[in-house]
Amino acid sequence: MDSAVGKRSIFTADFLFPVSSGAVRDGAVLVKDGRIASVGKFSEVREANPDAEVREFSGCAILPGAVNTHAHLSFRREDGPEYGSFSEWLLGLIERLEENDKRLAENATDGAREAVEAGTTFMAESSPYGGCLPYLARSGMAGTCFAEFFPHESGDGTPEGAVEFIMGKVSELGEGLPPRVDARVSVHSPYTVDPESARLAARRTREAGERLAIHLSESPEEYDFVTEGTGGLADIFSSNSWGATGKTPVKYGDGIGLLAPETIAAHLATGVGEEEIEILARSGVAAAHCPRSNENLGCDVSPVPAMMRAGIRVGMGTDGLWSSQSLNLFEETMVAVKLHNFDGETGLRLATLEGARALGVEDETGSIEAGKYADFAVVEVSPSGSDTEREVLEAAAENGAVATVVGGDIVHERL
Repeated sequence: MDSAVGKRSIFTADFLFPVSSGAVRDGAVLVKDGRIASVGKFSEVREANPDAEVREFSGCAILPGAVNTHAHLSFRREDGPEYGSFSEWLLGLIERLEENDKRLAENATDGAREAVEAGTTFMAESSPYGGCLPYLARSGMAGTCFAEFFPHESGDGTPEGAVEFIMGKVSELGEGLPPRVDARVSVHSPYTVDPESARLAARRTREAGERLAIHLSESPEEYDFVTEGTGGLADIFSSNSWGATGKTPVKYGDGIGLLAPETIAAHLATGVGEEEIEILARSGVAAAHCPRSNENLGCDVSPVPAMMRAGIRVGMGTDGLWSSQSLNLFEETMVAVKLHNFDGETGLRLATLEGARALGVEDETGSIEAGKYADFAVVEVSPSGSDTEREVLEAAAENGAVATVVGGDIVHERL
């Protein structure tokens, strides 16, 4: 890793895609003290900074680093349960958890490396009680670890005790972290966290000015549990008696105060109609779109175009290696591009700046602009067609990154 402190470096490539503005041929980024100092044509940036170190990437394009709005680092793809219905897959996951936890350090380290090598610079990771935070922190990426909690095994078993426990745990996890890495709370799901614990956690995190993550409206089985108290999840979690609300998961989440601008909701695939989209838009909640996981686990297609038209902030997420094929966020984005018939410009924004907006960090990252952190990926591609952004996305999806830069530090370089 190259130290960025006190240095001025120019990164230049055949193409530069800032995302916040148009593509630049023979573009360059001037990096100073970990942030972007200027952006433009290489000849102009070089003339204004003749003493800066130059890193030239011929035959490549520079684009913002991927922002993964929902991931799980704790799994290794070789050990995962077979795809099938969501409840069948989840039962297989539960059966494998104890053995998987023995390899947590290795799995999370390898997963983080895979993401970095694919050009990811910011990740929102979710793991039980924040178990993957140390490995996110060591990866070189910036990001947040959302600590999932399960009230029946937390604190004194009461909602108040469970929330007090996870708030204290997150505070403890936040000590001694590198800059740009933090810990926050995740209300895992409507079928694992009771309404009062979820309500209290949402209130406490909002009072603290912090973000909150949740899996919401993911599967048909979740829909059945929340609305009717039936189905595969009701069978697995038979002691969780708070289902059968008569409401869709989104309406249920809104009714207990889960939905707010600080909330990032992953999946939103099943039971999300016009009324639910209106609620999501009104509440200001953001969405993490994980199309491969949704497909693999028998969930519906998230109505992302309609959500975007309603003004809902949407970013891309890979989910984990037990529910999806890789932690390459650009690969995930290409699935969304084909699924929703997006053009390359929309896809590239979803993978970068829109993800940053969904997580509330758009002032720091997500595009290549002066003042933001120098977070970007270098991809081997020389686009020449009518949709150059799509060509860049396809190259990143297929081959990963030649180099990944976070806060001006080169955290990955393919030699």
